[in-house]
Amino acid sequence: MNLAILHYHLRPGGVFQVIANQLQSLNDILSIDDPYHVSIFHGGANEEENRSQWPTSPQLEVSTRVIDGLGYDQVTHAPADASNLATRLLKALDACQFHPEDTVIHVHNHSLGKNSALPRALKIIAEEGYPLLLQIHDFAEDFRVEQYQHLNAMLDRSPIGLGCQLYPQASQIHYAVLNGRDRQILSKSGVPNKRLHAVPNPIVAPEDLPDPINVRREMQVKRGIPIEAPLVIYPVRGIRRKNLGELLLWSALLKNRASFGLTLAPKNNTEKPSYNRWKRLAQKLQLPCHFELGESFSFKQNLAAADALITTSVAEGFGMVFLESQLVGRRLLGRNLPEVTAEFSENGVDLSSLYQTLCIPTRFVDKNLTIEGISNAYGDVLRGFAPELYCEQTTRRSLAEMLSSGVVDFGFLTPEMQEHLILHVHKHPNAADEILNLNPLFIKNLFHQDADSSTQRGVVTNREAVKDHYGPSTIGIQLRDIYRKLLGMPRDKEVLSLTRSETILESFLSLERFRPVRSMS
Repeated sequence: MNLAILHYHLRPGGVFQVIANQLQSLNDILSIDDPYHVSIFHGGANEEENRSQWPTSPQLEVSTRVIDGLGYDQVTHAPADASNLATRLLKALDACQFHPEDTVIHVHNHSLGKNSALPRALKIIAEEGYPLLLQIHDFAEDFRVEQYQHLNAMLDRSPIGLGCQLYPQASQIHYAVLNGRDRQILSKSGVPNKRLHAVPNPIVAPEDLPDPINVRREMQVKRGIPIEAPLVIYPVRGIRRKNLGELLLWSALLKNRASFGLTLAPKNNTEKPSYNRWKRLAQKLQLPCHFELGESFSFKQNLAAADALITTSVAEGFGMVFLESQLVGRRLLGRNLPEVTAEFSENGVDLSSLYQTLCIPTRFVDKNLTIEGISNAYGDVLRGFAPELYCEQTTRRSLAEMLSSGVVDFGFLTPEMQEHLILHVHKHPNAADEILNLNPLFIKNLFHQDADSSTQRGVVTNREAVKDHYGPSTIGIQLRDIYRKLLGMPRDKEVLSLTRSETILESFLSLERFRPVRSMS
């Protein structure tokens, strides 16, 4: 079989790491009697290839090919030329001797708004008879207003609407999503269930972690992180949806009882103002919160040094940390996201150490200003998507009802309100004590977990559940079966539009799902 993988770049991390893990998953289950010839098409003409990220074996031959115009077009804002991009992709397929009858094209995040020519180029390629697997890791409709507006500005203003253009429909076009939530949304929007596949990310455990004591000693020398207190690591790049204000809040609540660390700074210029805001605040208050540990220490070193890992993110496409933490035997603290973790729990992964809300007494914030701030932020975002969905009066009424219980979720506050609350907690120890009493789960799981037999059994059970349901072999078999099914599908000559694409937008943009930190700095 021939497999063409389309992605915008070869830069390590994120979706490209998922691609590398998928290739490893295929390598684990293929035989030399069923070899795959793989070519990764990407737009990064000046990128240095890191061939160690993907396997090469008798059953899996991997090469790469640069496609002009396949990279990000958000920077240049050049007109989207789908016809030219499709021509270049078809020529590349022909050069690889990849033909419609023996090739599957696996495309990652085609509709996210990183390249506005790609959705229509893929429609042209499908009309040539090539089967496509369009894997969606993230939706532009999911409060990614800059990307959605970019698509709106760059794509033709068709009477059928933007959403209809983003999700082409034909027998030879199938969709892969990361979880049941996304599968249900696409199904309601008109994608036939037989063309929908839930494909979790394969979870590959880092091997041979270094000695924790040695790493902690090095961290004490280089970064002044004391060995005596527990170290809680947030192993992510600090973009807005990771909700770094909540990380700072925990460091302010616990003072010097624990140290906290974030591994990487954002590279995207849009994300840097928010990141720098939290970094400056941590420095101003001298909080035990250390930034960019990944610049001084490897990923494995950070994992080894951590007494626990943390996630404070308010939105995830898949949520790798929920599962990766189980494989490395580190406790996971922080915020649960049931819309993406529900299936993890159903598959036997115990995430009871996580909270769904971080409760803050509303008397610590100005209730009227809170309603006004969140309402204005929500209105600003909705105007970037669909202004008709926003009603100020209804939004304010709903917010007042949400705040009537006397507490508000910290993750629901605007960045300005979060900063104000962190300053308040820093100055008033009684306020910190009250918040800790309202949210006992974090403290319990950080300080009061002992090594009794039930705890150890839980660690083993979680690890086995992750291996069984999300291990490379499991995902490799799933991908192989999807590719085979796609090759056997009839080929429609006409590629149609999605019938109810507005459902995608409506599914993501509810007030209950809105978090101002995702769009504000």
